[in-house]
Amino acid sequence: MKMYIVILGVILLIAGIGGAAYYGFVPRTRVYGAIGVAIVGIVVAALGAMTKTTTSASATTTGQFTCTKCGAKFGSEAALNQHTKDKHGM
Repeated sequence: MKMYIVILGVILLIAGIGGAAYYGFVPRTRVYGAIGVAIVGIVVAALGAMTKTTTSASATTTGQFTCTKCGAKFGSEAALNQHTKDKHGM
């Protein structure tokens, strides 16, 4: 969930309801616009709640090599092999 998008949607929803209340909920063009802003706020908040965020663990593990003994991560296989020789004696 992308929280800043959800917050933006909630702000639009509150602004739309506030605008409609300010103009008295009487069917006029301004009220329809305010209700439209509220509906857009609902849609934005729902889309923000449904979006999937990438975690930092999944973003950093791509293309990395992990030591099976200690779990250290390296950017190349050569670095992993050197680490294995130096630290684990293999």
